[in-house]
Amino acid sequence: MLIFAAAAGCGGGAKGRPAAPRAGDSGAPVEGADGGADSAAAWPEPEACAASDLVEVAAWTEAELPQRHPLSKTMQGVGIGDLDGDGWLDALVAWGGGSLGLRNDGTGLLAIDPSITGVDGPLPPAVSVAVADLDGDGDLDALLGMWKADVQLLINDGRGVFEVSSVPGTAVDTVSISLGDVDGDGDLDAYLSAASSTMVYEDIAAGLQVGDTNLLLIQGDDHRFSVATDRLPEGTGHGMTLHSAFLDVDSDGDLDLYLGNDAGPYILPNLLLVNDGSGRFSRDTGCGCELPMLAMGVAVGDADQDGLPDVYVTDVGPPRLLLNQGDGGFADLTPGSGAGIPATETSMVSWGTAFFDQDGDRNDDLVVTFGQSGQNFHTSGFEGTDGPFQPDQLLRGLGGGLFERLAAPGFQDGSRTRAVGVGDFDRDGRPDLLTTGKYFVRQWRSVGGCAPGATLQLQGRAPIGATVRTTIAGEDRVQWLFPSTSGSSSAQEVYVGFGGYPAAERVQIAAPGGFSAELLDVAAGSVIRLELDAPAGG
Repeated sequence: MLIFAAAAGCGGGAKGRPAAPRAGDSGAPVEGADGGADSAAAWPEPEACAASDLVEVAAWTEAELPQRHPLSKTMQGVGIGDLDGDGWLDALVAWGGGSLGLRNDGTGLLAIDPSITGVDGPLPPAVSVAVADLDGDGDLDALLGMWKADVQLLINDGRGVFEVSSVPGTAVDTVSISLGDVDGDGDLDAYLSAASSTMVYEDIAAGLQVGDTNLLLIQGDDHRFSVATDRLPEGTGHGMTLHSAFLDVDSDGDLDLYLGNDAGPYILPNLLLVNDGSGRFSRDTGCGCELPMLAMGVAVGDADQDGLPDVYVTDVGPPRLLLNQGDGGFADLTPGSGAGIPATETSMVSWGTAFFDQDGDRNDDLVVTFGQSGQNFHTSGFEGTDGPFQPDQLLRGLGGGLFERLAAPGFQDGSRTRAVGVGDFDRDGRPDLLTTGKYFVRQWRSVGGCAPGATLQLQGRAPIGATVRTTIAGEDRVQWLFPSTSGSSSAQEVYVGFGGYPAAERVQIAAPGGFSAELLDVAAGSVIRLELDAPAGG
């Protein structure tokens, strides 16, 4: 496997071969694939990819996880990233008994490590987590969401030991945290999706309960977050929002927001908030995406390979696939797409979800987690049985917005899963998974499929929202770095499937702030670390 690092420039970007590794980086500059772009037309059609699966390689039960705090009303999230700077992905787990760290052993396997902790003691209990470089010093920090308490800011010392402090004014039920540079100043801001720890559908239907208020946090020059109450449209922030996803819906270069609301029939439907470029949002009521759902999670990906971000939303009942029409609007094309998992006793309540090319065939697949909720949904107008056995699902992308359900042998447990994060834990070029539920954490390894493509590790102050365009055998595919999932955050990596071809002619990366890079003749199996910061004087 080839590993190298490159520094992405500003403006037109770094064309041709990437720069040599920075001090402390491993590996060497890419040498490219034999033939590369000039010989792409001569490549034979690759053989069909092998069957793929997700295999459980590690698991932690309630008895093995911390019990420093009561577990009532527990939801769990995972934040994936290299917490100690050794080049291997670790994870933070937001856990009601006391949040914890999982450290990579250097082979791809995770283990609970008490040395991933706070400076002044163990990490606090939490509901949700988001991991990123929040202070611009090159290591990964985190935000932890709480039940009716201020969000906790975790500043990393580079070894996985965190200075923990509260973010004032954020004492809401923060069930998901989405990070992105909404005002274009080069650092990350945060959107807090808030619901209620005492959510009862009967009370919601009777008009007796709404969600806590969603909050937008703007990061200042001092790396402190402040609540920006004047940047969000009135009446859009109390819809029992379980997850919100950033995306650039109108291709204008700034980050918009899609809100998945878990009380759509009674409080607010799902909403699209459009950014004006300065971090001020307005509601788009004509998007065709204001669905009255019991939404749980939102994923962003290119389901139909047209270069536009589409949206997949989980639900009580069949999830929905919304295809971007290119004019700022969406069309609900769930029927006939294969993406609408039928609502049965064993597939009633879907939660966390993510687009990822699990088998490396160049089409986005979908992971969809399921688990019994325990709520009475009859008052919502939806009739069905919230069964105790609901296995997670893997949907194979066929291209053109079509999917097929796979009977993935690994996903047959049926426990109450809630969240999922994606990351290449063993650095083999295939995206793996970490899932959490009530009350467990599980690590999954991708096996089979096509030969590995390339893993792009996107580093820097604000790489979230970066666009990756890959050209292989003359055909383009577009992916984005939007790591937020329900209650969680995937690694800041983009996994580019090569479909069995030996190389990509061209990989183009464009990140917020005008940073860009172009890599030529990228060999299959490459792991590429890109520093998406402007060089000195750039």
